[in-house]
Amino acid sequence: MALAEAKSHSFADTVFRQIASNILDGTYPVGSNLAPERQLAEDYGVNRHVIREATKRAEQIGLVRSRQGGGTTVLDFEHTAGLDALALLAEYAAEDLAGARLWRAGFEMRAAIGTDLARLCSLRASDQVRADLVAIAHQLKAAPHDAGVVALDLRFWERMLDGADNIAYRLAYNSLIRSAQQAPELQLGWTIKELESSDFRIPIADAIAAGDSAAAEAAARTSLRGAIAAIDAAIANLETQQHQTAKETA
Repeated sequence: MALAEAKSHSFADTVFRQIASNILDGTYPVGSNLAPERQLAEDYGVNRHVIREATKRAEQIGLVRSRQGGGTTVLDFEHTAGLDALALLAEYAAEDLAGARLWRAGFEMRAAIGTDLARLCSLRASDQVRADLVAIAHQLKAAPHDAGVVALDLRFWERMLDGADNIAYRLAYNSLIRSAQQAPELQLGWTIKELESSDFRIPIADAIAAGDSAAAEAAARTSLRGAIAAIDAAIANLETQQHQTAKETA
C-alpha cells in the first residue's frame, strides 16, 4: 500500500484522499475505528506525522472524530460533514445511479443559490459590475464552444457574486465549482446547453443592469433548471435499466 508522491499533492494530501475515499465508499464503516497511527504509517509507507496530518484534515471536514486514547472513529459524514466533502464525493463518484443523484443534488443547490444571487445582485451591484455582466454575457454569445467558454461563464458568476455581496453564497459556490471541475467534459457539456437555452445569460445580465430583481431571479431560475431536467431524465433512464436488470436476474 506504499504511496508514490503525486506531483501536485503532498504525501499527507495523498493519504488523506485515500482515507477519505475509503470512508465515502463505505470501506471504513460508520462507527468503526481507523487503524492506529503506527499501523497506518506502515500500511501507507509514510511516517506518523503524515498520518497525523491526514487524519486531522479528515476530522476538520467532519469525516472522523479523534479522541485521546480512544482512536479515530469514522462518522456518518452525511450528518457531520460540510460542503468541503462535496468535491470529494464528486471526485470519487461513479457513472452510475448514485453518481447521477449526487450531481443532481449539486445542480439543485447551484440553482437555488444562483437564482437568489441574481436577485441580490440586481439590488446591490455597482454600476461597474452591472456593466461587466452585460459585457461578459455578450462575450459568451460570441465565444467558441470550448473550455474557454466555461472559464468565461465562471467569470460571469464571479462578478454576480461580487455584486450580491454575500460571503456564505461565495463559499458555497467555491465548493460547487470544485465539485464540477472533477468532471470537466460534463461541465463543458452542460455549460454549453445552458448558455444556448438561455440566450447566453443575456436576460439575466440585462435584468440586473436594469435593477429588476424579479426579472433577474426569473431569468436565472429558467437558465439553471435546464441541467437539472437533463439529469432527471438520465436518472429515470438509469432507474429503468436497474429495474430491468433486477427482473432479469430474479
